[in-house]
Amino acid sequence: MPDSLFHRMSRTLRRHWRQTASTWATRAESAAVVRLVAAAAAAGVPAATMLDAWAEDSRGGQGTRLERAARLLRQGATASEAVASVPGLVQDDHAVALAFGTRIGLLGPVVQTAVAGDDLLDPTFGNTFRSVVGFLVVSSFMMLALAGFLTLRITPNLQAILRDLSIAAPASFLLGITLSRWLIRILWIPLGLLAVAVVIRFSPALRRLLTRPLARSRRIAAALDSIAVAEAGGHPASEAAAGLAECQVDPQVAKMLKTLEQPGPLGSRLAAAGMIAPPEATVIDAAGRDAPAAVERVAAARRARSRRRFAALSEAIVPCVVMAMGLLVLLQSLAVFAFLTEIMHGLS
Repeated sequence: MPDSLFHRMSRTLRRHWRQTASTWATRAESAAVVRLVAAAAAAGVPAATMLDAWAEDSRGGQGTRLERAARLLRQGATASEAVASVPGLVQDDHAVALAFGTRIGLLGPVVQTAVAGDDLLDPTFGNTFRSVVGFLVVSSFMMLALAGFLTLRITPNLQAILRDLSIAAPASFLLGITLSRWLIRILWIPLGLLAVAVVIRFSPALRRLLTRPLARSRRIAAALDSIAVAEAGGHPASEAAAGLAECQVDPQVAKMLKTLEQPGPLGSRLAAAGMIAPPEATVIDAAGRDAPAAVERVAAARRARSRRRFAALSEAIVPCVVMAMGLLVLLQSLAVFAFLTEIMHGLS
């Protein structure tokens, strides 16, 4: 009896934690969900039971979402309907793959292709990016604290000393004051962006709205993969594009896909829709029956370019911030030394 009461209390506490810590699913969690659903569909096994068992060991809000999805599946909803009804259970491109794969009867291949791009990612990349973000946050606070302390506490006392001694403030001292005041105004911008990032972290709807333009390249690559799988599975690209457009969460990508319904070579239509570059269209059109494989290679190349640009940006941020902090310390040091020099000359 005591054990039963303890287990009930434990389940209640876990459920409360899941409801209060409801962040969006990570890429790994999202991929794992769609893989499980696709594997269950292929094996003819109900996914609800596995989702319920998984929910007991899942973190925070993801456990609650898994329970909700399992309940919807038991009530007769399809996998894509259950995922669409539980915001944050999977990420947008994975949800689109699940809905499109169910629609054309190629759930396993579409889902496998959708998550394959993540499998090629360097597992240390995410940790490196989070380290960069953490460094920027800590550096911004340090620079703000230093500039604020010098401007609000030290500088007025130094100016008062110069006035009492009737000594003109040196140019470097005035430059340091101006820089500190300017820095205080500017540094509220990244701190404001940090506050917005915290809000986005706990608001999937707002995160989706603000990150939609940034994630469009990845969504286009995912759409290319889905079209390639459908074409290889015997579904014409025009038919597949129409169905895929209806599954999209990004209206701009859906608009691009609808233009593929026009007749013509696949590569040329993709280029006309703005999904690929003209040289890539030439390669796809020249591939003939191997066009689906060529489309997949183009999508992979698109992802690789995006990752290289993102990695280069992440690597360039740290040196820039270090140089900015070094310049600030240099100018502040010059201001203080210039003040001391003027005081010594004045007293002598």
